Amino acid sequence: MKRIAYISLLVGLVLVSCNDFLELEPIGTETQATFYETAENAIYAVNACYDNIGQTEGPGPNGQWFSHNYIGFIGDMCTSDCEKGSTETDFSSLYDFFEWRAKPNDGVLFSFWGVAFDGIARCNEVLYRLESSSLEESLRTRLQGEVLFIRGYWYLKLAMIFGGVPLFTEPVTPSQFGVVQRGTYHETFLRVTEDLAEATSKLPEKSNYGASDLGRITKGAARALLAKAYMYQIGMDAENSEVTWDDVYQQTNAIVQSGEYALVSNYSTIFEMEGENNIESIWELQMTEGTSASSPVKTGTNINQFCGNRKDWGWGFFNPTQDLVDAYGGDDPRLTCVVYGPEFNNGIVHGNIPEYDLAQQGSPYLNRKVALEPGVRPSISKSAGYNWRMIRYAEVVLTHAEALYHKGDEGGARQYLEMIRERARNSTFCKGYLEGSLDYVATGYSGNVPEVTASGQDLLDAILNERRLELALESHRFWDLVRTGKYLENLDVKKATSVTTDGTFRYANVDLRGNCLQHCIDGPNGNKVPLMPIPIDEVQSWGLTQNPNY
Repeated sequence: MKRIAYISLLVGLVLVSCNDFLELEPIGTETQATFYETAENAIYAVNACYDNIGQTEGPGPNGQWFSHNYIGFIGDMCTSDCEKGSTETDFSSLYDFFEWRAKPNDGVLFSFWGVAFDGIARCNEVLYRLESSSLEESLRTRLQGEVLFIRGYWYLKLAMIFGGVPLFTEPVTPSQFGVVQRGTYHETFLRVTEDLAEATSKLPEKSNYGASDLGRITKGAARALLAKAYMYQIGMDAENSEVTWDDVYQQTNAIVQSGEYALVSNYSTIFEMEGENNIESIWELQMTEGTSASSPVKTGTNINQFCGNRKDWGWGFFNPTQDLVDAYGGDDPRLTCVVYGPEFNNGIVHGNIPEYDLAQQGSPYLNRKVALEPGVRPSISKSAGYNWRMIRYAEVVLTHAEALYHKGDEGGARQYLEMIRERARNSTFCKGYLEGSLDYVATGYSGNVPEVTASGQDLLDAILNERRLELALESHRFWDLVRTGKYLENLDVKKATSVTTDGTFRYANVDLRGNCLQHCIDGPNGNKVPLMPIPIDEVQSWGLTQNPNY
């Protein structure tokens, strides 16, 4: 946490528009106290808070390198939905995550922690300066809302990975170095929900933003993330005695009733370039194809190359599993948007049949959701202009269905579940499903994705299964399993179904369940909540209590 104290704000200010920043006159007389007195400067400062949300690799604020740190390393790969991918030896330290034997000196965990606290430091500096600025009140209130959301996002991410963490709401002072202890898991959730609730009160709806503000955080985004935080707290925070499913419902219902969002008619368009910033998008991280592969001037993402076919254009990570493929049944067109590969649809992707090598994959499948067609691949492979779909309306609809179920309204729960399944059954195959074409082709299916008529536990299971299918490879699965008490069971599934491409059971000699239980804290209703180790230098420098058995 040495890097918590380091404010990289002035570096961040140039990240959104270097040219515009350099044109400010007279730049030599700006100080931290005066910088926030103009709307333009204040917006630059807030943009710096947005900037490192998408930093998944590169130099941190003190020059130390942050390794690849995609949240899917836990959210997807630690479940039976996804394998590491690439060759067995490439980035093999990730197996420590899946086998629940990660080390406190792991570089990925160091990066998760460092990027998050860099982001929190930026937010705290900006909030501190905005409070005393003389900006027009409505703009200042909106900007405070955006930054509170981002700080809440970071604390939620830290809680999901590490549990309770040190909590800072103001710039760190020298007197705090090495003496601030971890907040409890419960206190960290309270910090998250307080930030997000306040953000909700300060932010405008999506329709109140102009075109030039595309991608900025909205009231709907704050409500959606708050609903998720409440949902996780209900299933994972043993000290929670106040948050209920009615609190989740209040947030999701407000989004539904706002009329600001809707499901797009064709699921297959969502993850293509033409699907960016559509009516379903609640929070979408804006990426622009750039001329640099590294922070702080990088403007795009590396996720497309990271997941791409090693024999075509990519590194081959995040491979969907046979267990996930089988979950879709026979006639769900969403599957064509989730997987591609040598053993699926004759290997066709975006109308082409590239070369494949199963020895360079972790399963017969690759991640279709982030596959770029050849014509839009960037010249700098690590800086693709491909937006991250952070929160979709479909996720809110399914959370709303789950809240209705827990409130005793099974009819309402089925109604919102049916909205998702109706869209699925009427969607096309993915773009470029046929060789030589980039069209969206009708499936010709009849009676596929049947309406759910179940009740009781079967209905709840259907809602949770729909979350798996609808949100596959979007880094929800692990925490959905944990909060519902099903994760240890899923580890048994992973052990029984995970095979290498030569047919060997990958975890045959690994006690996945036993390893995981060593690193769990108790959640509500007997749930076990696994936590990753806090980076060793942070434990030692700040005297923090380490997570169980690391």
